[in-house]
Amino acid sequence: MNRHNLQRFARFGTQASLALAVATALLHPLRAEAGAFQLPTDNAAGWARANAGGSLFTDDPTAVFNNPAAMAFFTGPVFQATGTGIRPSSQFEGSFRDEQGNPTTGGNPNGFGKFVPFPNMAFAAPVSDRLTLGGSLTVPFGLASNYNPDWQGRYFGTKTSLQSIALSFSAGFKVNDQLSLGAGILGQRTKAQLNTTLDPYGSAAALFGAPILGAPQSGDVQLNVTVKKSFAFGYFLGAEFKPTQQDSLGLSYHSRVNQTLGGHYELYGSDAGKGLIALAPTVFPNANLPVLNPNGETPASANLNTPAFASIDWLHVFSDRLSVAGTMKWTQWSSFQSLVLTSNGQTLVNLPQKYSNSMMYAVGGDYKLNDQWTLRAGVGYDETPTNIISRDPRIPDGSRRLVGFGFGYQATDHMTVDLGYQHQFVGDTSVNQTNQVALGAGTMNGKFNDHGDVVSLSGTYRF
Repeated sequence: MNRHNLQRFARFGTQASLALAVATALLHPLRAEAGAFQLPTDNAAGWARANAGGSLFTDDPTAVFNNPAAMAFFTGPVFQATGTGIRPSSQFEGSFRDEQGNPTTGGNPNGFGKFVPFPNMAFAAPVSDRLTLGGSLTVPFGLASNYNPDWQGRYFGTKTSLQSIALSFSAGFKVNDQLSLGAGILGQRTKAQLNTTLDPYGSAAALFGAPILGAPQSGDVQLNVTVKKSFAFGYFLGAEFKPTQQDSLGLSYHSRVNQTLGGHYELYGSDAGKGLIALAPTVFPNANLPVLNPNGETPASANLNTPAFASIDWLHVFSDRLSVAGTMKWTQWSSFQSLVLTSNGQTLVNLPQKYSNSMMYAVGGDYKLNDQWTLRAGVGYDETPTNIISRDPRIPDGSRRLVGFGFGYQATDHMTVDLGYQHQFVGDTSVNQTNQVALGAGTMNGKFNDHGDVVSLSGTYRF
């Protein structure tokens, strides 16, 4: 093969690799998003207890979503608004290299490091001696990370933003003084913004064994994806049993929410790079490559099903001053076996997942100093569903050790204010990946040093 034909073959191969890169990268960020950023739907008191006890404490409005059976024991109408800010931190130590083994250019920022606020609100009111109805607005899943577009790990992700907001309605029914049952429905709205950078010359070098058309890192193409789902529906169930006057046992289950996010993607970069993407399906008509638009917005959709989860909660009241609670929570992350991305009716990619079911364990409680002040504290352990195969800068997550504390203040007969703080110890989380050829075939080897802080403030009004 002469040099002219070799260059022509390399050019065509690069066109194909770029088309595949777009299809793969559109799904790759969502794959990470579905991993380890489930958010506890707790108030400030719950964060202070390290998320122990669920909603078994007296007249806790989070029961509307967490365990509606507990509402059946409410003594009157109650409204609560909570503002929570989460600040994860993740600093990389190690190396990013391109397909030729050269260090990737750019800096090494912390892609998190800022407090991300989100609300929780709930209202519940007894309508009879046995029946209580309630509604809530919660954020059960969320993440925000933002790296510079030219940072060292840009081929593994740049900007990611995900938020699922759930609106729920539920009912709790008291069977007798020892047993109650509850059920609810929810509508969940999810929106995500997912950006990454492609290295087409790295892809070409991997395909043909040498950087024929240009050196890796010399022709970056930025891929930005925005997708959302207006409403997807699920259900939840609960039960509470009081075997003694001092003890309460709660069981709850939340279903998986199946949702297809729809939106668009756009490509930014050199005209030559975008031109290669447009030509690929024509050059290789038998390769079943999708027809991709390199200029302007193009429709895209992806499946992102949030997992089912269940909790067992226990509360023991030692005295009028001291209460201690415990929680075990299971999340069915193993339900993520595959994610499918489509565009204009075409299946662009179907990738398997590697997540595992996870458990969370916590113990915490309240100590009432006097009629106005209550102190709270707790510890816990939260397993990560991620693993070294799928872990990347978007969610460099590891199992977390939780420590929380806070206080409550009874401002008036009707109004209570609670403040909670929680620190999450994660430590070093190993990463070791070779990027797909379509994304540039670079490597990431090292660790992320992770931790997180949570600050939460609740106001509760009892009518």
